[in-house]
Amino acid sequence: MKIRLFASLKDDFGSSFIEIPKIKNINIKDLKQLLVLEYGINAENCMVAVNMEYVKDDFEITSTDEVSLIPPVSGGANNDLVEITTKAINPESFSISKLSNYGAELTFLGISRDFNEGKEVNKLYYECYEDMAKKEIFKLIDQFKNNFGIGYIRVVHRIGEVSPGNISLLVIMSSAHRKECLECMIEFLDIFKKKIPIWKKEIYQDGSKWIES
Repeated sequence: MKIRLFASLKDDFGSSFIEIPKIKNINIKDLKQLLVLEYGINAENCMVAVNMEYVKDDFEITSTDEVSLIPPVSGGANNDLVEITTKAINPESFSISKLSNYGAELTFLGISRDFNEGKEVNKLYYECYEDMAKKEIFKLIDQFKNNFGIGYIRVVHRIGEVSPGNISLLVIMSSAHRKECLECMIEFLDIFKKKIPIWKKEIYQDGSKWIES
């Protein structure tokens, strides 16, 4: 059985996966305990994805499943968009306010900081489980559109190396009125940062650190 690792788990273990021999079936709870006891992996606070779907501790996995250990993360219709990119983000390229009938369009820009927790940040590095991230973002978009009457939502996240002062996340949201747009943007971003498998590493003059939300 092969377990995929990301971000701090990958760095700590020294590999992007763990090969566990002689196991054909196991539930998630027992798998986490095995990873802690046998491999020294801090799995207790991690989520687990099986075939790119989050699962609970009682879920039974087999040796043919694609299993990923997800450490705590740092985040449609025709006009909806999800893009993961290594290129610089230009907000004007993604606005479609002139093409829509909605009364409000709200844009959020996540800017990479040059100073955090008393340390100067030289650059940042974002890692992403891209296929699953896109799938989960579209699910989140559908949730907000169905439950809150939001119009279109466009999400662009940059990965790889990003210099301080550059945009790392762009979210554009539309609605009939400003109130629901403002309220939904805050909730959308809170869920995004907790659930979407994208991780951020801050790189300093004297080392680096994975940042957990």
